[in-house]
Order: sequence, then C-alpha cells, then structure tokens
Amino acid sequence: MSDRGPRPPKGRRRRRLTAGACVTLAAALALTACGGGGDKKSGKAKPPPPPSTQPEAEVNAAPGSLDLKSSAGLRKPVTYDDKITVKVGGIRYVKPKANGPGQIAGRVLTIFTLSFTNGTAKPLDLNQVRVVARYGPAKTEARPTSYANINDFYGSVPPGKDKRASYAFDIPTSGYKSVSLGVKFDARHKAALFVGTLHP
Repeated sequence: MSDRGPRPPKGRRRRRLTAGACVTLAAALALTACGGGGDKKSGKAKPPPPPSTQPEAEVNAAPGSLDLKSSAGLRKPVTYDDKITVKVGGIRYVKPKANGPGQIAGRVLTIFTLSFTNGTAKPLDLNQVRVVARYGPAKTEARPTSYANINDFYGSVPPGKDKRASYAFDIPTSGYKSVSLGVKFDARHKAALFVGTLHP
C-alpha cells in the first residue's frame, strides 16, 4: 500500500501535462519574439561587424625577412588621372621554418608591400583589391600564401591619405629574373602593373 494517496485518473494526468507543455511553448515563443538582432522594419539581419583593425606596422611586419633589390620597373608608381597612386614600397623575402603541417623546408616567400594614395575628394574603397604575382619566362602565377600577421587591404582610404598592406607569394628564386605584379582595385581603373627583376 502506498502513502501517496489515490492517483488521479490517467486522463486527468494527461491534461495536466498538456497544459504544462502549452505554458512552456508560449514562454519559448515570447522569448523568440523578443530576441534576434535583425532590423524589425526591414526584416533584414544586421551586417557583421567590421574586421578588427591592426596597427599598420603589425599588418606589414614580417619577422626574419630580408630586403630584396629590384629593377626600376617594380618600383615605378602608377598614378591614374584622378590622382590615385599605387606603388610597391618594399619587397622582402623570407625562408620560414617548416614547423607546421603543409609547410615546406627551404621554401622562399616573397613579400610585396603595396600602398594606395588617395588624391581624390572621396574615400577610396579597398575592399575589392586583388593582387596577382607571376614569375619566370612562362609567367607562372605564384601561389599566394600567408606569413606572420601580414594582412590584405580592406576598408577605405580617406581623401589625401594613404594606406599600406603586404602580400606574400610562393616564388622560387629561379623565377626572380622575370617578376610581374598586377593590382586591380575596382572596375573603373585598369590594373596597375609592375614588371622587373629581383635579386638579394
């Protein structure tokens, strides 16, 4: 015999459970209606936050790298009619240690530091910048890679200001006799082209 007293009929217990489930569901729906970070008027989600800004020195830092000499063609700035200037400000190389998966001992990375100077009266958008490096007589496209904390261009350059970023490529030293760098940043301007030779 049990001390709990008589049990309610099965039907009544089922109704109690159903009522409890309804209360839980209603509370969940109320929380869902209150939550969410979207714009209630447009029904669109808020855009993601902008990328975290690194100091320019950190964006372009390449510990252990050494300067490369180059012919004049790789250093000659390209200035457009609207006074936007693109130039290669520095060229370095580094032989990273193979201390991680996919890394190859003895591989040489070539790092180009580029700069945009905005001579226009409007901000210059750099979110679409694409940099392509080629080398050797066959103009083989170099594989872009990463090194240290170097970062691509993003954001914009205010009028009268400039901005730098560095790009690393896997270029064998045997291809240094013929190197080209193409920089495309929007649909209105032709790609800036830098061509020449490199040597330590």
